[in-house]
Amino acid sequence: MSPSHSGSSRFFSAIALTLVISVGLGEFYTFINARLHLAPWIGVLIAHGALSAFLYLTTKSIRTSLTLRGGPLMPWLAAPLVLLGAWLLAMGTPRDGISYAPTGSSEVIYALATLTVIPLVEEIVFRGAISPFVSRFTGPWSGVWFGALVFSMAHSNPTWNRLIAFKVGLPIGPFLLAICCDMIVRRWGRIWPAVAFHGACNATVYIFANLNPSWIRHFGGLYM
Repeated sequence: MSPSHSGSSRFFSAIALTLVISVGLGEFYTFINARLHLAPWIGVLIAHGALSAFLYLTTKSIRTSLTLRGGPLMPWLAAPLVLLGAWLLAMGTPRDGISYAPTGSSEVIYALATLTVIPLVEEIVFRGAISPFVSRFTGPWSGVWFGALVFSMAHSNPTWNRLIAFKVGLPIGPFLLAICCDMIVRRWGRIWPAVAFHGACNATVYIFANLNPSWIRHFGGLYM
């Protein structure tokens, strides 16, 4: 088999694996939501929470990467830099639009979840498990990209029916976020700094919405 043919086979195998994992997640989300009859984001959170608990109990590498003791300071700087950058953009440009902040209890709960528990369980599932698993078949750095594809597709409810109807998208915001978080985890071997970075990126939508909503329009395609 020629190197080019081998490379093509690996690429298409990676695409197939990405689709299988993504659709599997989408069907799992749908299964949970159909039985709990809660807000869709809560069902997805429960699904990720269950997967995270299972992975934590069964995978030593994930337990090791979740330690808070030791490790360099460098990866922790990404989160405050994101928050500082969002604040400077919001305050340093002409204010435009109507400010918005979560008010009702359901909105406040959702906002708190997007800043804390959602980044935690998503980083455990996607960067702690799915990306390393994909990398076993694609190589370490290709695994970053294909893992990011899974994470992006997971944000568009990738069930089988939606896939064959071409209703599954690839949101650019989650894709870029996944690459950044995966690079943090792979470079420093710790999940918590990626959780902090993930939460900070989610927080920028509330910073812009409250201080200068015009940036929501500018970055609208990134927020999904």
